[in-house]
Amino acid sequence: MSPMQRIGLSQRRIWMALFFALAALFGAHAGLEYALVEDLDPLIFVVDGVTAVVLLLVAGLYLRSIARERRRRVVEQLLLELLAAPRNINDTASEALRLLTRQGIGEAAALAIAGEGEAPLKPIAAHGYPRGWIEGAAPMSPPAENDGPRLTRPKAPHPWLQPVAARVGSRPWVAEIPLRSGTECIGLLVIGSRRQGTLGDVAILELLGTHLGAAIDHAALYEAAYARERDLEDQDARRREFMSAIAHEIRTPLTAIQAFADLLHVGQAQMDPLATQLVTSLGHGVSRLSSLVNDLIDLGRAGSTGYALQPQDVDVAGVVRGAEETLRPALMLRNQSITLDLPPSGPIAHVDVRVLEQVTLNLLSNANRHSPAGGSITISARQVDAAVRLEVADTGPGIPVAERERIFQPYYRIRREDGAEVPGSGLGLAVARRILEESGGRIWVEERQGSGACFCVEVRAAARDSS
Repeated sequence: MSPMQRIGLSQRRIWMALFFALAALFGAHAGLEYALVEDLDPLIFVVDGVTAVVLLLVAGLYLRSIARERRRRVVEQLLLELLAAPRNINDTASEALRLLTRQGIGEAAALAIAGEGEAPLKPIAAHGYPRGWIEGAAPMSPPAENDGPRLTRPKAPHPWLQPVAARVGSRPWVAEIPLRSGTECIGLLVIGSRRQGTLGDVAILELLGTHLGAAIDHAALYEAAYARERDLEDQDARRREFMSAIAHEIRTPLTAIQAFADLLHVGQAQMDPLATQLVTSLGHGVSRLSSLVNDLIDLGRAGSTGYALQPQDVDVAGVVRGAEETLRPALMLRNQSITLDLPPSGPIAHVDVRVLEQVTLNLLSNANRHSPAGGSITISARQVDAAVRLEVADTGPGIPVAERERIFQPYYRIRREDGAEVPGSGLGLAVARRILEESGGRIWVEERQGSGACFCVEVRAAARDSS
């Protein structure tokens, strides 16, 4: 039994109990009078009858107000439950109509959603109708902007209720309820019923218009979010395919470069010291690029946005020296000097070596681009409490205070004083921050005396052996 049916049954039981109580009181009064005076005064019957009628009227108004309030609460609760479940628009409309007819609010119901402009309304869901009715349903004019709920009993059959005349009767009560989102009408609900019943309460019709409008609005947002999620999934799949394809394309010329680097290493004994340094840098660079290409291929296969971290104890000074050797040709081309301020041993960090290598290369490459020709770069590393701090300072133009967070956003690049953008993709610092944060580290920019910028990186220090 539905809540609406229970309300009706409870009301009928109260009416019956009240009627029998008044009849018993009337009979007891008459019996008492006859026992006392052995006569029945007609005036007593008139007074008792008028009293009973007044009591019934007062009780009827009171019970009617209680039943109306209970119905409103039931309808509101049902509509709130409808709002709570995420569904698309068609499913929301179908579930709403099923609830209304199941609760006895109407025998048949149809719901239409407004289109763009003044387009006629076509139903998207119906309950109590023959199969296939929606496809051939006649369009209706949309409600006016200020129209409210309307309950009528027209003599002419309503166009949307003709197919269900056997269910709702030849002359049913028809409720036309505009569905609203704020002040905007977004649809129309049509309910047909043999009896006026709950439809006679204007407050319930307004509840239906407001809450069903909100449910349709909620469903539209759900559809948009679902479509956006599917689009992002498609984009991610295409991105992985593109990454994998690019990685495979890069691998072919990289193999040739690797072969040339190996040939140069064979004749390294006959080279002067400068050429030896350049060949060594070329070998390191090719090895690093090969590692990155393999990571790209693995990412494309796994479908993830990052690789699994493998933290280990890493000699930070060794990573810094390796990055300096890799970028030595770029530094020499711009006649830039580099100073390594490193302790004799250590410091030792507990971090994924690939993360530390990539961040160090990104920061050193960044300093190379921003420092002027003939400038200098300083890299220092030391342990600070439970962390290892790496600092990369340059003699470039520096970074304004207002820009020090924005430079870590993807694709953001600082402009020079002449308005030109610094070369680069704008991804190096964003990538560095992301992978550092994933590994429990951090990166920021500090004030530096004089000109230039100083980037600071902190990662977890390795646990000391207490033995």
